[in-house]
Amino acid sequence: MGWSELRRIPNEYDETIKEMDEKIIDLITSHRSLTQGRRFFPSIEQIKEWSLRFQMDESQISFLIHNLQDQVRPLIPDELGELQNVISIMKKSIVEFCEYTLTHSMQYKNVSIVFVDIRLQNADEREVHLKPNLLLEIISDQQFVVRRYGSRGGGAQTEMQFIISPPIPESLVNLEFSLVPSAVFLERKIQEIVLDRQIDFY
Repeated sequence: MGWSELRRIPNEYDETIKEMDEKIIDLITSHRSLTQGRRFFPSIEQIKEWSLRFQMDESQISFLIHNLQDQVRPLIPDELGELQNVISIMKKSIVEFCEYTLTHSMQYKNVSIVFVDIRLQNADEREVHLKPNLLLEIISDQQFVVRRYGSRGGGAQTEMQFIISPPIPESLVNLEFSLVPSAVFLERKIQEIVLDRQIDFY
């Protein structure tokens, strides 16, 4: 087999699945034709209802609906460019047991990188690990491309980073920020097995 030839990857496929796929593609095409690039998104209550009905995580449903949006967006530049400024944001919100803080933005020539600090309140009362399935949404007259850029931390505290193109303006007066549910589609649940028995070696 030459370098220009692709190995055929074995896949199972039949007429039943083909018909389902065609219906899905047809529905996506119809959905985008009706929305005409406008943002349509169901309420939190509706997502909760679907989650119970279809036995799917709310974050997975949100991810699916979000990716139905027919929006042509520019790609994020590969190069950050020179660091030009650091903007203090310090916007804080407390939801349920967690405190969320948009701390600052690193302003590069080509992009911005916004940092989010998440802390579990009363963390000393429990042993936990925060898993934020969240994406930063910027509401503005200007359109921004936002991608998750990294995260660090563990236990009851974590930090998320989001890369944004074009860079956000120095003045944040006309910008609104929200964290919205997002997840890797159909992420497999990992079974945790606790090994806590005494083991003797002879």
